[in-house]
Amino acid sequence: MRIAWLTDLHLNFLPADRIEWFFHHVEQQHPDAFVITGDFSEAHEVIPLLEWLGRSWSKPIYYVLGNHDFYGGSIREIRAAATALSDKLPRLVYLSDYPEPVLLTPRVALVGHDGWADARCGDYERSMVMMNDYRLIAELAGYTKQTRWPVLRQLGDEAAAHLRVVLPMALERRDHALVATHFPPLREACWHEGTLSDDEWAPHFTCLAVGEALLEIAAAYPFKQITVLCGHTHSPGECRPLPNLQIMTGGARYGAPTISKMLNLEGW
Repeated sequence: MRIAWLTDLHLNFLPADRIEWFFHHVEQQHPDAFVITGDFSEAHEVIPLLEWLGRSWSKPIYYVLGNHDFYGGSIREIRAAATALSDKLPRLVYLSDYPEPVLLTPRVALVGHDGWADARCGDYERSMVMMNDYRLIAELAGYTKQTRWPVLRQLGDEAAAHLRVVLPMALERRDHALVATHFPPLREACWHEGTLSDDEWAPHFTCLAVGEALLEIAAAYPFKQITVLCGHTHSPGECRPLPNLQIMTGGARYGAPTISKMLNLEGW
């Protein structure tokens, strides 16, 4: 089975004919399924783009959403719309709201959640970074830095809670679990142009709650493998914090969407 992994497509930077060409190009690689780790577009067009995608590609599309997908809108409302769209187009599977593992092969299962940068890595209090997230997303706008902090932690905790349920289920049923998430789950996976993000940027680019959940679950299943696919930083990198836990961060460029990696699950 061949999986096409894509991340940080940012299709709002492309005209419609270029989007159509890109969809056709990816389909012509003939994968058996697609895994997309967020940042399709922005809130006003992410659901129509997902519907277009679901009608363009002939194989299952498993995805999570990224922070840009909520720009100009609400996390709660866009997530609800993504779930409703999955009910309408079963080929589209929104993993954040999927209650069990997707059994891809006799050895490999897939789970996922959007995640969120939960301000637990680096030095949030001293960081001078002002993300557009904090201006353009309804649930995060209108706060001071201090009053926003617990909201960020809650979003990270929600993602971790989901994975604490579905990831052990996957490892009970299969030998290898793929985990799709948008935000790098550990500092070691938070790359920027070949180096790890510093204390100024790490709070806004990592989801430590998910990272801690992954470390605990991997330690509890030492003879099972976990491979994490994430994005958000636009800089590629890999790390292996435990012998059975690998994290791959995908690269990206605005206006130039591409396949991050073709994964051949044979032998996994």
